[in-house]
Amino acid sequence: MRAAMLAAARKFFAARTVLEVETPVLCAHGVTDPHITNIGVTLGKTLHWLRTSPEYHMKRLLAAGADAIYQFSRVFRNGEHGARHNPEFTMLEVYQAYGNYETMMDLTERVIVDAIGSRSACSA
Repeated sequence: MRAAMLAAARKFFAARTVLEVETPVLCAHGVTDPHITNIGVTLGKTLHWLRTSPEYHMKRLLAAGADAIYQFSRVFRNGEHGARHNPEFTMLEVYQAYGNYETMMDLTERVIVDAIGSRSACSA
């Protein structure tokens, strides 16, 4: 079911010329949000951080001229572990240059409805 939903989302974005990107998982700097805690990784003598979101690198791509981009990415958060929550999970992040919050709300709703429709088709 997961594979079908990912395939449906990729097809959805491809039909709208939204480019799939892949950004670094290991980052030189941690997150600045005080409510999210990074997971540190030492490489040699240098401390790096597993990303909590691909936001920083994706916004750099927009600043470099990308128009519309998305990424399914593994993200990591320290201290967020429970019966229904893992410190590692998959996040869908989408950005579109020159869009506003309504543009992104519409895009988000459409991709979810499309993915749910694919899920229903798979379980039938």
